[in-house]
Amino acid sequence: MDDRIDALLADIEAAEATAGRHARRGELGDEVAAQAAERTLVERLRGALGQRVKMVLPMREIVGTADFLGRGIIVVVGAEASVISIDSIRSMRTASRSHQFDAGPLERLGMGSALRRLAADHTEVSIDIVDGPGPVRGRCDLVGADYVEIAQRIIPFAAISAVHSRVNPFG
Repeated sequence: MDDRIDALLADIEAAEATAGRHARRGELGDEVAAQAAERTLVERLRGALGQRVKMVLPMREIVGTADFLGRGIIVVVGAEASVISIDSIRSMRTASRSHQFDAGPLERLGMGSALRRLAADHTEVSIDIVDGPGPVRGRCDLVGADYVEIAQRIIPFAAISAVHSRVNPFG
């Protein structure tokens, strides 16, 4: 009879230990969820720098290495360098699960800085326009504060999904 009581007590202790582990996991899950709610896409993009990424944009998918993060942009280098507007990203894949909180010293540079550097080098670019029929190709004739003039068209930065070139403007 004592063996059955010992087995019953051992079974009750094991059940309580298991319930305690499940409760702790639940608390940990709640804590992780609460911390995740405070994280931003920019922090996740920072954590992906140097990693292989796949960016899905309205008109295409871009695969390469996340190379530079700036104000409202990320540069992905693969077969070509692509300056991607963060607002145009529809989804992203990366093996990195980390977030990085500290901004880099050049993170204030945005689409205008990238286009100015490409224009200074007289680099031919291809610009994807959000909801546009196709890319606009040519050399940047003029880069203003919030627009670019290319191929006799004036394109606001807000309308640019991505800029592609053979040269990484921040490389």
